[in-house]
Amino acid sequence: MKSWETGTDMAQEHGGAPLEGAGEMSRGEELVLRDEQQLLYLLALTCLPFWLVDSLSVMRPTWDTLALRLGWAGLTGVMGWSLRWLGPSRRRLVRTVAGVVVPNVFLAVVVHRLGGASNPLFSWFFVMPLMTLTVSRGELWQGVLSTLMPVVAAGTLMGLEGMAPVPMVTRLLLLMGAGAVGMQMSSFYRRLKQARTRAEEDQRAVQEELVASQARALHTERLAQVGRLAAGVAHEVKNPLAYVQANLRFLLEERQPTADGNDAEYTEALQETLQGVERIHQIVKDLTTVSRAEEAAQCVGRCELVPVIESSMRLASVRLKSLVKLAVEVPPQVVAKAEPRRLEQVLLNLLLNAADAIEDAKVQGGRVAVRAEVEGERVRVMVEDNGPGIAEEHLPKLFMTFFTTKAPGKGTGLGLALSRQYVESFGGTLRAENRPEGGARFIVELLVA
Repeated sequence: MKSWETGTDMAQEHGGAPLEGAGEMSRGEELVLRDEQQLLYLLALTCLPFWLVDSLSVMRPTWDTLALRLGWAGLTGVMGWSLRWLGPSRRRLVRTVAGVVVPNVFLAVVVHRLGGASNPLFSWFFVMPLMTLTVSRGELWQGVLSTLMPVVAAGTLMGLEGMAPVPMVTRLLLLMGAGAVGMQMSSFYRRLKQARTRAEEDQRAVQEELVASQARALHTERLAQVGRLAAGVAHEVKNPLAYVQANLRFLLEERQPTADGNDAEYTEALQETLQGVERIHQIVKDLTTVSRAEEAAQCVGRCELVPVIESSMRLASVRLKSLVKLAVEVPPQVVAKAEPRRLEQVLLNLLLNAADAIEDAKVQGGRVAVRAEVEGERVRVMVEDNGPGIAEEHLPKLFMTFFTTKAPGKGTGLGLALSRQYVESFGGTLRAENRPEGGARFIVELLVA
């Protein structure tokens, strides 16, 4: 069984082209990108005013460190500007280099130019783990890198100066302690972000459930109102319908033979009219069942499909023969678990719906096919047409009570809802899909008897 499917092209990662040129970014992605760029731009601007601190630490202007800081700011700014051309994983890498590696390297060079570990600026290494964690976003590996980079930079600087082992180890231990505090803060931030994400997901789930609950309440109220109306209409129709049914039986029983003794057409017309009235009577009973929100007890047993399909086609023939060509492919002696009369009503509804769809769309050469097949423990009956098919937005609501796409006065929205209710009472399923070659397909699946 082939099913009709639609799909959307998967978005592809862009290597070297701007994201705007390859496809528009979502609002959320734009906000994240803007936040990351602003963070790096802020880091670039922050390092420039500290040139005054460089000069104060040695009590003279230090033009070489000004050049270093300009290079530091320019490199960081370029990295922030380049984020727009990168995917999420590469953006994370560039952000880490700009926020963790570059500051430690440039600070080490600046401190070295200003006198090394003896300069007051050396103490900045002790706060670098906390500062660089602002770009880590709570990721553990970035927290480890934020700890190791100041240790490596400061240790290299002290080693080049030949610092004694004891003060060197002491300072490195202090740096590692600062890094440990930073990693704890990073872990706390990560847990806080995860908790916030879970809270937002829970809130979204509660809101969705609230909307669904309100929709169910509105639907229930609508069913109750329509049900009260349906109960009154059914009560009013029942009595005159009984008169018509009784009179038809009287005419059938008291018929007079024609002059030529051939009254077969007369008898057939009365019998078909009586069947139609009985069908109306059953619809009234079904309407009453829906209005009471109860499911009538079903007598589910062995059901031969061929007689049921033939009966439903005979009832629908008046409607179908003037509109479509009907094709039937049903293996003989197929038996399923169902209640024949209700299954006949289901197939009749599907046949009439197919005829309505073809007529409304003014399809030339309309065709309706009824096919049945057995697969393992399941019997599948399919009613197909070459009409316009079913709109995608209508598929999820097709079997909802009182939902109809027909013009006012042509449909009540009960046919498919009752049909699914009947089929499910047999232990089966009823679903709809669009055929790849065009048109609709309704599939009734029943258990093999």
